[in-house]
Amino acid sequence: MTPVAFLRPLGALWVLLAGVALFAAFVAVAIGEPHLAPLFATTALIAFIPGVFILAATRGMRSKASALDALGLALLSWITAPAMAALPFWLTGYFDPLDAVFEAYSAVTTTGATLLPADDLPRSLIFWRAILAWLGGYATLLLAIGIFAALDRDVPAIRKSALLTLRSDDVFSHLPVAARRVGMIYAVMTSVIWLGLLFAGNGLFASTVLAMSAISTSGYTVTDGGLLATIGPVSTGWIVIGCLVGSLNIALFWDVIRDRSVLRDPDILGIGALVIGLGGFFILARPGTPFSDLMDAAFIVSTSGFSAGGGVIPALAASIFVALIGGSAASTTGGIKVSRILLLWKRMGAELAVLSDPRSMVPVTFRGRRVHEGALVGIWSYVLAFVAAIGLGTMALTGAGLDFETAFIAMTSALANIGPMLNQSQPLTSWNQLPDQTKPILISAMILGRLEVLAAVAAIWALFFRK
Repeated sequence: MTPVAFLRPLGALWVLLAGVALFAAFVAVAIGEPHLAPLFATTALIAFIPGVFILAATRGMRSKASALDALGLALLSWITAPAMAALPFWLTGYFDPLDAVFEAYSAVTTTGATLLPADDLPRSLIFWRAILAWLGGYATLLLAIGIFAALDRDVPAIRKSALLTLRSDDVFSHLPVAARRVGMIYAVMTSVIWLGLLFAGNGLFASTVLAMSAISTSGYTVTDGGLLATIGPVSTGWIVIGCLVGSLNIALFWDVIRDRSVLRDPDILGIGALVIGLGGFFILARPGTPFSDLMDAAFIVSTSGFSAGGGVIPALAASIFVALIGGSAASTTGGIKVSRILLLWKRMGAELAVLSDPRSMVPVTFRGRRVHEGALVGIWSYVLAFVAAIGLGTMALTGAGLDFETAFIAMTSALANIGPMLNQSQPLTSWNQLPDQTKPILISAMILGRLEVLAAVAAIWALFFRK
């Protein structure tokens, strides 16, 4: 693969970031914070100049890219774009450079780990991190649709759909088509939630931030406290819908137009079972608030980390387990993904059947397709790599000065991209209490979680080691 295939998409990404920063400057003026507009405009200029220069220098050049090559590009994008997006957090004076970088990476990876609460920030920065998370969610969907689908073409964990039109030998060939389709679906879903929040009595600014945060499953709010107390049950219900929609495979929304049978997709059933099961744990641990408990369970399953009732999570161990599973493949959620867990569950059932009758042959099928043994080995490898990342990251964080419990929860929250879970795990626990030396480790975990660990390793190999 030639450098052109890397440079041109990177240049386009930086130009897009410049446009978003310029839009944020106009928003700052519109909401009564014109003194912050030049800082967003400066960010736009810094991103635009190298981006447009790269686009001009590579104009007319074409090259093929395999899924592994594109994965390397994704890694570069997730490293460079948040670094540029950190500038407004730093230039406004609310964050020092390291904290600004942490905040930006947390937003773009849709982790939602915040070092300062919303009540302590100007509305411009609240909007900035929400729109970064929304764009990060869109990038996550493109990553799944355009790259993971090509890498996992023999694994039915990612739903095969007319939406997935990419060739594994040149994922850029049809990526613009997929980008338009995904963008249309993503924008429509966001607009529906936005209208629901607006008609529920929220202002334009609050509805916009909350809609983007719900669909991207990033968990950002416009004010601190439980959602039921701050925006009411109707608006909280719309956010629950947004988070559950964001946790579903994006291909379902494309396919349902032609085939209603996709509503019986195993991912939907799996997510529903997780919400009901975790909600049951919450109801037993905190009797008297079943409505709030089911909402909180949906927020954990979708790895958004919103809190309906506020306060500490009532069943922390169960919440961590469910958050590590997460939602569907090709969604904005973090975690291992429920489809992979369902595949391993079916594999366990097949093994038990063979144990009861050694002469039997029990193939594993999923979504009407037989799953090859090599694919199941790959899924087991991914799960083990995910667990190993948690263990190694926890060790690194304890070496950096955290106690084991805080280190484990922080690493789990970062890797599963559910930042608010740390704040809700124990009283008076928050991200801003963590020492600076832990933040590079946690930023790395956020990127690993978003690139799904093994894919991140493959991306590093593609960039630096493969000839």
